[in-house]
Amino acid sequence: MAKPFKIKRLTTDSPMTAAAERILRTRLKEYYSHIQPGLSDPTPEQLHALRISGKRLRYTADSLRHLYPDQLEMIIDLLKRVQELLGEIQDCIVFSKMIEEDLKRLRKRNPESADIATLEKLVLDYRQRHSLLTRQFLNLWQGLSHKLIRKSLRRMVAAPSNPC
Repeated sequence: MAKPFKIKRLTTDSPMTAAAERILRTRLKEYYSHIQPGLSDPTPEQLHALRISGKRLRYTADSLRHLYPDQLEMIIDLLKRVQELLGEIQDCIVFSKMIEEDLKRLRKRNPESADIATLEKLVLDYRQRHSLLTRQFLNLWQGLSHKLIRKSLRRMVAAPSNPC
């Protein structure tokens, strides 16, 4: 599982705005550490780690939203979309593996079963869906990992506009 990056140089007497910036910058760095720009075939483990880090970043941004009126909305919305895609991809992986296991058992138990073709079709459908969702994710990730977008996101979290 994706372990969170430690947030360095954060003390109990740190100003809230400085702490918020440090936390969000660390979560952004963690998020982008899992899949390098231009990667065309991420592993399920990389996608899962990205999804977990994305949740951490999203929930952090959501909890600090009051310090950043309007600035974090875009980040939160993008993270929601990426999480949805990655969740659907994970579902395809899990469900196709489960059906493949059932298919193996059925082939051993009853090699003449009419259900074999149905299960094979289901596995194929999940693999095709997985492929489509992965392409959608990679298109989205290509934009998210662009140097200018990353720079813009770092600027967004650099200075809360509503210090408490």
